This record gives sequence, structure tokens and C-alpha cells, in this order.
Amino acid sequence: MIVSNKAYFLMWRILLLFLILILVSDIIFSQINGSISDYFVNHTPGIIAAVGILLLASIRINYFSYEDEYEIIHIHSKSLIFGSFKAPAQTRYEFPKRIIYDYEFTKGLLSKKLTISLATQHGVQRIRKFNLTFVPMQKLNYVVNSLENIRQQNVEIEKEQKLELS
Repeated sequence: MIVSNKAYFLMWRILLLFLILILVSDIIFSQINGSISDYFVNHTPGIIAAVGILLLASIRINYFSYEDEYEIIHIHSKSLIFGSFKAPAQTRYEFPKRIIYDYEFTKGLLSKKLTISLATQHGVQRIRKFNLTFVPMQKLNYVVNSLENIRQQNVEIEKEQKLELS
């Protein structure tokens, strides 16, 4: 099953685009000669739009997508404001289920974060934390339950392998 907050992210993207359009139109209309520029002398719409853009940047809205079909887990996570400036290697993660060692889901007052630890050749490594603040709780429960099931399966496989070796 694919879990994502695409609808919420799209809504915030449209709001961001609207605020940018207000900011640009305020600057353009203030430069026009005539009576229309009198309405934009103080740049009130532009200031309000700029504050809105800064507010969107400060609350750090992220897109999050999780897919655990077959043997590979696909995670896509990018920021609303700064996501377009990052390379796909920094926003997309793909790894086999069998290397998931552990995960940590922390739920704070205003934030939810997910950290996944992978067992690699170099030992256990944590990949970056994912911001899940704007993912609905029902979808978050699916992600956490899926990761817990995968972790338990990997622990059982590891125990079986140790028993076979001894």
C-alpha cells in the first residue's frame, strides 16, 4: 500500500504559489504609472504575502510517501519550500526490507519524526529523520505497523540464522 500526504502537500503548494503571485503582482502594480499604483504604495499585500511565505518556510511542511510493496521500501520526502533545490538522491530512499534493523517514531507536541536504522556492511546506520508532522494519523499508523512487522520478521530471520550456524 502507498501512504502519502500528496493532497495536503498540493494544497500547501497552491497556497505558496498564490502568495508568490500576490507578491509579484504587488511589485508590478506598484510600478505602473497612474491611479492603480496608489493602491500599492505601501506594499501591504506584498508584505502580507511575504510574511505568509516565511511562515510556510518556518513550519517546514514536507511531502512524505511510503511504499512497502514486495521486497523494497520506497520513501520519498521533500520540503515544500526547499524540496525543488535538492537532488533526487537526497529526497528518495529505496532499500530492501531485510536490512531494516530498527526504527524510532517520536511524537512531540507539534512534530512527528521517523528515524529508520539499517543493518549494512559497515554496521547499523541511521538514515536521515523524516518529518511526518503533516501526515494524517491513520496513515502514520499504517507506516509504524508496517515497520514494526518488518522489524519483527527480520529479528526472527536473524535468530533462525544464528540457530542454523550453531
